[in-house]
This record gives sequence, C-alpha cells and structure tokens, in this order.
Amino acid sequence: MNKRKIKMVGYVFIILLICTISVSAEWRTFSSKDEMTGKTTWFAHSSQVTSTEEMNFPYSGTKAWLGVGTDGDDEWTYIGFSTKPNITDDETQDGYSVIRTRVKWDDEIEQMTFTQDWGSKFIHFRHKKTAISKIEDSNTVLVELNWYGEGKVYFRFSLDGSAAAIEKIRNAF
Repeated sequence: MNKRKIKMVGYVFIILLICTISVSAEWRTFSSKDEMTGKTTWFAHSSQVTSTEEMNFPYSGTKAWLGVGTDGDDEWTYIGFSTKPNITDDETQDGYSVIRTRVKWDDEIEQMTFTQDWGSKFIHFRHKKTAISKIEDSNTVLVELNWYGEGKVYFRFSLDGSAAAIEKIRNAF
C-alpha cells in the first residue's frame, strides 16, 4: 500500500471511531437550577423511545425516556412520558399509585415496583438504588406496563452510555 492509501484508511478509521462513539453515548446530562433556593439538580437520561408496538389513539406516538436525577444528597430514577401514562392494575394510595410489573434487564426478568403521583407524566422506581445499579450494569432494559385500553405495552431503553452519564452527574457535586 502506498502512503496515500494508508493515510486514507487512517482517516476512514478515525471517522468510523467518532461515529461509533457518538452512537454508543445515547445518554445525555443536563442541570436545572431552582431560582428560589439556588440549588442545582442534575439529570442523566436516555434517548426517547416509543413502545415496541404502536399504541392506538390517544396514546399513539407516546415517547418515553429513562432517567436518573440527583441533588447531591439523594438520587432517584424514573421513566418520563410525553403523554400521561394511563396504567391499570395499580394500587391506589393517598395521592399516588403503586405499580408492580415486570422489568427485563438484559436477559434477567424481575418484578419491580414503581410509584406514580396522580396526574404525573412520570413513574418512579420505588427501589431506586437497585434500579440505578442495574442501569449502570446492564445494556438494555425492557419495561412492561398494563396500559388502559392497550393491554401490555413495552418500552425498551438502551443503557449505552448510562454509567458514564450517571458518573458525570454525581461528579457535579
């Protein structure tokens, strides 16, 4: 091979490497400052996904994202939705609902519990430390929700880049 071809192969390799890095880093971080208290909260979240099968109106096109938040003292994890999730088979509490469902971390299926404040577009993992650890250590997560009028609905999230994003928000403090 001549020097020009070697140089060209090098450039192609670098471009492929950059593309691979940007594709694998699917998690983003951002912060939010409370104007009243001056306190900053940091978040790491996945890319938005839709359900694995299209839902019917009025839920068609609903997007979801998996996130982790910290205020420096506490950490929590949640799934946010573009449309308020209408989940059935939940247990009504005072101001919130408890949702017990299956979650698949890579190839491991387990029962997990979420809470949803009434009217909220977010559901929170009840056992947040366990969930955050699984997010950091797994490649994908599939969440099953029994959605009103739809039956079982599934959301699959890539966890590529989650550990680095979580480390970044922790290091902000």
